[in-house]
Amino acid sequence: MTVDNKVIIITGAASGIGRALAEGFCSDGAFVLGFDVNREGLALTARECDDQFVGVQGDVSSEKDVDRLVSIAMTRFDRIDILFNNAGINTQDPLRSDVPFQDWKHVIDINLVGVALCTHRILPIMVKQGCGRIVSIISQAAEAMETGNTAYAASKAGVATLTRTLAQGLIQACHKDILINSMIPGPTRTAMWGSTLTDNSLPEGLLKELQDADVVYPHARFLVELPPGGPNGRVFWNSREYPLYQHFNE
Repeated sequence: MTVDNKVIIITGAASGIGRALAEGFCSDGAFVLGFDVNREGLALTARECDDQFVGVQGDVSSEKDVDRLVSIAMTRFDRIDILFNNAGINTQDPLRSDVPFQDWKHVIDINLVGVALCTHRILPIMVKQGCGRIVSIISQAAEAMETGNTAYAASKAGVATLTRTLAQGLIQACHKDILINSMIPGPTRTAMWGSTLTDNSLPEGLLKELQDADVVYPHARFLVELPPGGPNGRVFWNSREYPLYQHFNE
């Protein structure tokens, strides 16, 4: 599958990795629907993508908003070729009694429920088309057991398991041209990282390790251009398969 003239939905497209992906795919000839709660950020992304980009404001954890997104895509293009589950938030607050549970739950709602909801609505369209690619952004935090990062780590581990389970069902049903994989981009300079860089729990020197968001695009394109029958249900660290949990120490 090449990206030229493909219809791509990218969640979290108002900034960071999502914006970089939108710009990259648009420049390579794709049509992108960017989904985000941040209207102003979507407008800035649109300026970089010209007529190839359609911004849709909404919440990935809202059934009403996601249904509206899918309706806009199908009305305008009559197909959805690629879904990038990129939207994500984080909090450094651990699960403890003095932290509102709603703060913890909000991370799960966006990072895990949002991925499940978007996939639930879009995967049947891909099955009907007979082809499609779904890539979900996760993190090494899924296996790292970082103190105070419980909600984020749990959400990313959940996405990895969701991806693997859905892919297994596709394989059993012989849908060889529908691939669902997870991608770890590595520490990337985004607004989410910026909101936590002052936290003393972050590893020393992390700021120097942060890559720019546009570095992620070539790897994202690699994943959506995998051939029919290619890797399915796998975790990639950028363009290379990554053995999630094999480094796990109990």
